Amino acid sequence: MVKKYFFSLFLILFAFQLSAATLDIEVQGITKGGILNLEISSSKEAFESDGDDTGVAARIQERVTKGQYQRSFDIPPGTYAIKLHIDENENGELDTNFLGIPKEQYGISNNTLFLNFDAASFIIDTYKKVQIDL
Repeated sequence: MVKKYFFSLFLILFAFQLSAATLDIEVQGITKGGILNLEISSSKEAFESDGDDTGVAARIQERVTKGQYQRSFDIPPGTYAIKLHIDENENGELDTNFLGIPKEQYGISNNTLFLNFDAASFIIDTYKKVQIDL
């Protein structure tokens, strides 16, 4: 009975690994260190809003320094978009000026300027490398 349980568990984990895709993200042009806030979204609603966890495949907060940043994620195949910003003063938000223009570095997949899921989205089947220039 125990052998059947472990064999079934092994098959489930193996099947999950086969269905995962590897996403490599490279962020270039970091001019100041701070807290990197990065989010990989699978839906327009999650990507174009703050705080909507439905449709978020991965979210990280990690200290970065000047230069570049790289990280890999294992996510299910699908359509995604990435948004990120570097919280230089570590106040927990993307600071903007009176016109709403960001004062801290930010980036979006496909190097678009605005939070538009259709423009920023990409498809990943097994492997994809995304480079974001700040």
